[in-house]
Amino acid sequence: MSLPKRLVEQLIKKSPKEEQNAESASPFPKVIDLNVGGVHFTTSLSTLRKYEDSMLAAMFSGRHNVVKDASGCYFIDSDGTYFGHILNFLRRGQLPPLDVCKQLYLEAQYFGIEPLASKLRETPPIIGESRRQHFLGQFPNYFQTMETLIRLATEADYPLKSSTVLICLYRKELIGYSRPHKQARYLKMSSEDLEKGRKLFNVDIHVATHDCKEGHAGLSLGPWDVEVEEKDVFKVMLQDLRKRGYSVRESNEARLEVGKCQWSHEFGQMAKVSCGKHLYGVVFEWW
Repeated sequence: MSLPKRLVEQLIKKSPKEEQNAESASPFPKVIDLNVGGVHFTTSLSTLRKYEDSMLAAMFSGRHNVVKDASGCYFIDSDGTYFGHILNFLRRGQLPPLDVCKQLYLEAQYFGIEPLASKLRETPPIIGESRRQHFLGQFPNYFQTMETLIRLATEADYPLKSSTVLICLYRKELIGYSRPHKQARYLKMSSEDLEKGRKLFNVDIHVATHDCKEGHAGLSLGPWDVEVEEKDVFKVMLQDLRKRGYSVRESNEARLEVGKCQWSHEFGQMAKVSCGKHLYGVVFEWW
């Protein structure tokens, strides 16, 4: 029969005297001078050991040899910019300003401080980034497409002031329409009816022979299931590029023939299909 969890914790919990003896036997002093990537901090040994499962607790447990710098400070090879926020959380549970939450979240994960990471996951910046990643994950190969887009732009001939890359975006490859008896206008088909029509009228033969705008693009993204229009996906792509430091804008040059592919084909007087692909131009301005 297993013992209750609370009783087990009481049995294995060290008494204050045992904790004091363990601390006195430690190879580390009670006050620790740290050099974190060139930034110096002073804190207590108990602060660094607060969470037993963290990297800091392991480093200063006595089981590992921690390197010292020339002045005798214990050296941690990490970015010291955000380490002060980590110490503030370890000391009194203080969370950082919102503008550094994203960076500190990465540091909390690196140092294995799960209580801090858990608190940061509840802040607006981390919630927003999580939702953004989930949103982008609904578009097939979005992240690989972005890398290819940047590569194509940077491979453009020198010494151009700007580079333009054409990309084809499409939520659906084809859009089907039907005109019920005695109706004057076409109505959009469901996906199921479109698939039936493709087989019935050999639609793919006509699709394969049309001069699609996709042929002018350097890369493509699509199709996707989420109800998001191509223009909105393109705006997100521009936003992501700007976050990464690129100066970009949409190209509206007529010679590039950007816009929706205008191909369509009628099957009798009751049905037709049109190409669902859109061509966009991304202009990278280098200076």
